[in-house]
Amino acid sequence: MMKGFFAAAALLAFMLPAVAPRAQAQERPAPAPKLFASAAEVDAAIAKARAEHKGGNTVEILANTGIYTWQLEYRTTTTPPSVHKQQAELIYVAGGGCTLIMGGKLVNPKDNGANLAGTAVEGGTPHKVAKGDYILVPAGTPHWYTDPQGEFISIALHMPQQP
Repeated sequence: MMKGFFAAAALLAFMLPAVAPRAQAQERPAPAPKLFASAAEVDAAIAKARAEHKGGNTVEILANTGIYTWQLEYRTTTTPPSVHKQQAELIYVAGGGCTLIMGGKLVNPKDNGANLAGTAVEGGTPHKVAKGDYILVPAGTPHWYTDPQGEFISIALHMPQQP
């Protein structure tokens, strides 16, 4: 009987770490999916981003489901370059323009989990982008928003890729 108890305790000790994170994850409810954003909602998100913008990249969520988030991004200055290690990014330019540098090598990379952030990109290709343009940034590709023309408003969808 004692042998069975120790076997059960050992099994529980092995399984508990694997089960605990799932239980914790289940405690936090996932955000409710939002599958549609009207033109009025997008305009309101732009107005909110303008009003709350304090430099850098101001983000407003427009729609989401599961691991996919469609977000409005608002910039008025050059922001640090990044690499999304396992996500491709589909970008629609909703307003303004900038120079988007893609490819090359990220300078001074700092790992912050799912992404790398840097101070510059060396050897990338500059693209002048403006309202109406679409850009696809493959996973693992350095990209850098520079020289915004007044304001730069984009709508981005990050798409997880297989490693």
